[in-house]
Amino acid sequence: MNRSIYKNFFFNIEKEEAWLNKMCKKEYALKEISKGFYLLEDYIPGNFIYRIAFLKESTPKNNNLALNVEHIASANRWHYFRKDAALGKFVIYSDIDSQMEHYQRINFIWYILAIIFLYSGLQVIFLRDKPVFNILLNTGFIVIGILFLIIGFPLTKKIYILKRNKKLPL
Repeated sequence: MNRSIYKNFFFNIEKEEAWLNKMCKKEYALKEISKGFYLLEDYIPGNFIYRIAFLKESTPKNNNLALNVEHIASANRWHYFRKDAALGKFVIYSDIDSQMEHYQRINFIWYILAIIFLYSGLQVIFLRDKPVFNILLNTGFIVIGILFLIIGFPLTKKIYILKRNKKLPL
């Protein structure tokens, strides 16, 4: 059995799921995630469908999982699930309210990180003595804060679209 290791480099949950499902079609199944790396193994049996959820708690409650769904790995509150594709469609968040709540949980983290980095970076404005190192460090914090805002913006847009779609008559 061959094992392949890939660095976790995703900020977009849909792109990460698409990549995992694409790797699965190439006959690589996710085995575990450790310290930001994916461990994928060759496998022969049928295809899986992978889904990722950012849960409220760090460990999933088994009674909340659907039948025939396997918890593969977790990294903090990010949980990776799979289901045999032969068993049909696999959706974790099937209604608009649960989708909005999921995206809001993720977005909350991005915006909190943005605020922390922007606040830390903007403190240089109020310092009298501004050494070059502090200016460079705080500029880096500001850039990272802006990146977190950029990451969070598409989710904010999705939440807005979901809210708008919920109000539309069927």
